[in-house]
Formats: sequence, C-alpha cells, structure tokens
Amino acid sequence: MSKAKIIETKESNYCIKARGIPKGCQLCLKGLKSVLFLNGLCQKPEKCTWYCPLSEVRRNKNITFINEIQITEDDEIIKEIYKSGSQGISITGGEPFFANNTEKTLKYIKHIKNEFGEKFHIHLYTNGIGFTETIANKLADLGLDEIRFHPPKESWINIKRALNKGITVGVEVPLIPNSEYLAQLKELVLYLDQIRAEFINLNEFEYCFPNSRSLKEKGYLLKEGSIATVQRSREKAYEFMEEINSKVSLKMHFCSIRAKDYYQLKNRYYQRAKHIKKPYEEITDEGLLVYGQIEGDKDELNVLYDELRYSSQIPLKYIQFAEYMIFLPYYLLIDDDFLEFLNQFNVEGYIVEAIPFRRDIYRQITEKTPIMVFKKELCEDED
Repeated sequence: MSKAKIIETKESNYCIKARGIPKGCQLCLKGLKSVLFLNGLCQKPEKCTWYCPLSEVRRNKNITFINEIQITEDDEIIKEIYKSGSQGISITGGEPFFANNTEKTLKYIKHIKNEFGEKFHIHLYTNGIGFTETIANKLADLGLDEIRFHPPKESWINIKRALNKGITVGVEVPLIPNSEYLAQLKELVLYLDQIRAEFINLNEFEYCFPNSRSLKEKGYLLKEGSIATVQRSREKAYEFMEEINSKVSLKMHFCSIRAKDYYQLKNRYYQRAKHIKKPYEEITDEGLLVYGQIEGDKDELNVLYDELRYSSQIPLKYIQFAEYMIFLPYYLLIDDDFLEFLNQFNVEGYIVEAIPFRRDIYRQITEKTPIMVFKKELCEDED
C-alpha cells in the first residue's frame, strides 16, 4: 500500500487527502451539528477516567443538555435543533449504553429521526463496554448513521458488532504523547483496518481544569502559549499518521483543540444566530449577535422612543423598547447624524456583542462598548 499525503486543513487539523474525513466531522466543522449530552453517568473505565474533561457540574450527574442548554423534555431537543439550523446531532455523555442510558439513547434517536427524517445525520460516542449485538441491531433499525468507539482493549471485539449494519463505524480517541499508549494505538489502528472499520479520529489531548491535577501528576504539561493543549500531542499525531498511513486504508483524522473550541463553536453559533436574530441585530464573523443599546431613565427613554417612532424614518421593526433600554441596529448608533440627534437626550449608548441565546441563564454579553470608543476602534481597524 502506497504512502498517502497528509494535509493540514484551515481548522489546523490533519487528514489523509485522498480518504477524507467522516461525515459527522464534516458537519461539525461547518457548525451544522447540535450536541446532545445525555448525562454524566458511565462505568468510569480506568483507561480514561484520569483524563476525563467533564466538569463537576456534569460528572456523575443525571442531567441532560443540548448545545449547553439544560433540558427535561424530549421536545426541547427538537426546538433547539430547529433554532440551530442543524443538519445532524452528536450524542455523547457519560456513556450512552450505561445502565438506564440505553433506553434513553434509543428513545432520543427515534424521536429525532421521526421529526427530521432519515437524512438527518446522527452519530454517537461510546466506550463500547456495554455494547451488544442487540444494541447494534436496534441502532441500525432506528437509522443511526455513525458510531465512534473509545474502547479499552478488552472491548475492541465489540466494535465488530456494529459492522455490516448500515452504520459508519470508527474509533475516536485522544492522542496521548506516551510511548506505551502510542504502541497500543498502533495496534488498534491495524485491528480497525483488519476488520474494515472506516475511520480513526485522533483528538488533540486536552488540558482542562477537571483533569489538570491528574495530568500534572503524570508529567503532562500545558503547551506554551495554549490554555488547553498538552505538549507534543499535535506533533506526535503527525508522526503517528506518517508512520502508519501506508499500512492501512481507513480514514485518519486529527482534530485540534482550535478546531473544536473555535471553528466548530463559532460556526454553530453562526447557524444559531441566523435562526434567532431579531431585525435590529447583525451577525459577526464569530457568530455573535451585535446591536446598539441605549440606556437611561425610563421617562427619558419614553420621550426618545416616541421621537424614533413618529419623527424618524427608521422602520419600526428595527426599534425595540425594553423597560430601561432601547435596541437599534448598531450601524445607526455610529452614524454622525444620528449621534447628533441622540445628544439631545440624557442617555448612554453602547454597541453590544452577545452569544446567540435568548434566555438570561445562557446568554452572555462578550463586549459592551461605548459608542464613541467603538467608533474610534472601528476607524483604527480601517486604517
């Protein structure tokens, strides 16, 4: 088998050019996948518990989230998928096939496929420990599109249970820069190729608050200039792919933390923003909502609001009045003529950027800049 070319993508990922990447990854990178977190319950396998990135808020907790929104009803999943404009969803945890999670997982897949149809792409992650032929058949019957195993060696055999059922089968594991781990990873990749699995995804090893103490104890260090990357994970991933790609024919994809924390998230925000934006809001390249916000005394704002409604030529759909704020398109607030008009009132104006959520518990203002400061920064950027 000839050696294939490894390329670096715009997201700072690696893949083998001629083989491509799994469809689930394609949709994720475009922001077209919602993320369903079943709960934080799993068997706590020794192989991965020590580096598990789950926070204390979720670990061992029977709470469910979709796109960081906590839910209690099945239909909340459907509503969020519509709001996000998703073409697929990934199901993760915890472990989808641990104890009572199995029925919950199957129920959600059925519910989602019934609403969005068979073309709606669903992939899920499992450690494979509780994966049986019965589960595999039920997943196939429900139309699961893709499954990603993260198995201990004694459970590798369970991967075969998902093969030849119309499900795309692969493995997704972190790239831990450790010689013993890399030797077993090579053995795993050769095994996957032998059984004709379709892909191996290698994730850049993540350094985060929940696992930082454990990683330090084992000698793993944070990469200089990074807030979440373990040293040498990326470099070892490339070396590993270089060494083994000529020995196998399956897809190989290294996914960087930048791809996950920047590209996937900003593109998902962008998709969500498109579906929830109000007329006075614009969408930034980062997928944030930007708008103008005028604050002041309620009586003063009432006078201003009447002026805007009856004396200006601004369409009413671009004006929203809350109790102590008026919202307008940001570009109006930085217009010189509008600023001259606004100076007649005892109010303060700001340009606001916020992540695309409506509920206060999830909505976060990322920037709130006084109008004149914003204008000055805008001019400096244009220069």
